[in-house]
Amino acid sequence: MKKSSMMQNVRFSGLTLASAIVACSSFPAWAGDGFFTYKGKNYQMSDLPGAVQQMRFDVDHEHYEKVKRVADAAVFEMYVAEETKKTGKTKAQIEEDFAKTKDPSEGEMKAWYEKNKERIPYPYEQIKDEVKKFLVNEKIVEKRTKLLEDLKKKGGFSLAISEPVAPVMQVATEGYPVKGGATAKVHIVEFADYQCPHCKHLVEPMKKVLAKYKDKIRLTFMDYPINPSGISTVVAHGAVCADQQKKFWEYHYLAYDKQSSLTKESPAQMAKELKLDEAQFSKCLTAPETIAKVAGSKAEGEKLGITGTPSVFINGRRVNGHDEESLTKEIDKALKSPAAG
Repeated sequence: MKKSSMMQNVRFSGLTLASAIVACSSFPAWAGDGFFTYKGKNYQMSDLPGAVQQMRFDVDHEHYEKVKRVADAAVFEMYVAEETKKTGKTKAQIEEDFAKTKDPSEGEMKAWYEKNKERIPYPYEQIKDEVKKFLVNEKIVEKRTKLLEDLKKKGGFSLAISEPVAPVMQVATEGYPVKGGATAKVHIVEFADYQCPHCKHLVEPMKKVLAKYKDKIRLTFMDYPINPSGISTVVAHGAVCADQQKKFWEYHYLAYDKQSSLTKESPAQMAKELKLDEAQFSKCLTAPETIAKVAGSKAEGEKLGITGTPSVFINGRRVNGHDEESLTKEIDKALKSPAAG
């Protein structure tokens, strides 16, 4: 990872009204559930393959998020205009005053670095100035978010378009590793790659929600190896073989613990560490049914329109947030839904 890309978000993230409108202008407004007419037939979204439905939702969701940012930029511009009248200051002075914030302490900076150092290939002293800029920017964004929440609440704000709802997919999970309540109302399906850093970062949040909700949720893990090295695929084959010996989750967590040092020899090494039957494991590793199982989970992901990892579905709907807070929000929503099951 380059240092510049690591800190590329160190800037004030609020769009200006003009730039927000330009960013949003190329997105069409969809008319209901109808999508297109072809050979005399009017196609609804439900008539189309899951991958197409997901692609259409992604476009709708991106459009919705950009419209939200336009509205936020407009409300912020109105606030600035009101403040210039009230205080006699210029627009630039108001914005400069708003951007003032207390610098993070050395302790805050070091705590942030420790929390994120697995993703940062530089020592703290080398990037501490960039960490400071990042945390200052984060405080400004939080300040702006809080201000907008207050302004919208006081002003009775409502957006003229509704948030799009992700399509419900039928995910074929039979035979893949499961954890949690067998008859849980909420079913989470995770597609992931053992060499994907974001997949590794999902491990702890997923453990926490499993511990929190216990038998109210169940998790099915499905391999979606996409790393071109081929190592992810071999490690996934090993996971199938560990599952055969009732040690899938132990192998799964160990593989993510060792992510930075995984090689094609890692499955056999982990089998030995987990005290699996090594002869059985070795035979299983190249068995046609093992290869077919991993290929099957990847094919299922492709059918659902997955283009990257991790991809998480909750009761058939793909969710975007993969941190503990986002997962908790989606699980709570699913638990309250009468359609859950």
